[in-house]
Amino acid sequence: ESEALIEGLLQNGRLTFDQLVGRTISKVPEGTIRPAREEIRMNFNRLVYARYVERCPKAEPHFDPREDEERTPARRRVPKTAEEVLSLEQKVVNTATLSDPERFSEIPYSMEDASKTNDCPHNAVAGAKRKHGAFEVDEELNSTIAENEVLWRVNFEKFIFCLKKKFCADRKKPKLKVGTHPIWESFFEANLTDRDTNSVTSSMNGILEKLGQKEGCAAMTVDQIKVVLADLQCTTSTSSEDRDAFTFDLRKMVEACRNEEIESLVKKKYGQEAFTIFRLLVTQGCAVETDQ
Repeated sequence: ESEALIEGLLQNGRLTFDQLVGRTISKVPEGTIRPAREEIRMNFNRLVYARYVERCPKAEPHFDPREDEERTPARRRVPKTAEEVLSLEQKVVNTATLSDPERFSEIPYSMEDASKTNDCPHNAVAGAKRKHGAFEVDEELNSTIAENEVLWRVNFEKFIFCLKKKFCADRKKPKLKVGTHPIWESFFEANLTDRDTNSVTSSMNGILEKLGQKEGCAAMTVDQIKVVLADLQCTTSTSSEDRDAFTFDLRKMVEACRNEEIESLVKKKYGQEAFTIFRLLVTQGCAVETDQ
């Protein structure tokens, strides 16, 4: 059902949950059991929780240029070099953009579905909680709005980040020492957060947990893992909360791969001398004297 939900959003761009339910049920072959609406909602909420699906920006954002102009004089004391100049279109886009809690706000469960989902092992992920009194009415109203009026779309940032991680992991594998592949894979699999799409940060406990799931890797010690991570250019986290975490900068890997591709093209088209000159310029990263 989750696969059908993602496919529906990719093919149509934007859909309400009600439209997704109808599409998912229509895709079920005849003679097989059709999924219940609450089951589809549970799978959908899991996708939202994992940030593969998000709410669309506001369809009709309220933006008054006059109010913006009134606030501008108060900021004119800031030097022009430090002040970011935004176009009218960008200001409207910023107004329409939702905050993270709004973008990834799951569909609440209505009262009749709450009792069915309480026994489900995924109800903690989906956020199904019973409320009482006036809160139940509000929750049911919010659920109806979210199902019939809110438009949803695929979060391409999440998918691009996953592809970037896969590309970097696969690109470095042939250059790794024997026995370090499982640690490298576990480091990527244990990624803590997707907020920063330019780096991967994983805790030691998460890496150990993923390693334990791989054949013949459960006996690896923390010291062995730290040595391998250091060789792989993973740095320790500077955050006070995650002192036991390691970070790998994806930008360095992507840039190195890009340079390799360009260098091979230069060598093929212009020869060895041009390749040597180009490699020197790329390595130095600045202007170089002609004699050099």
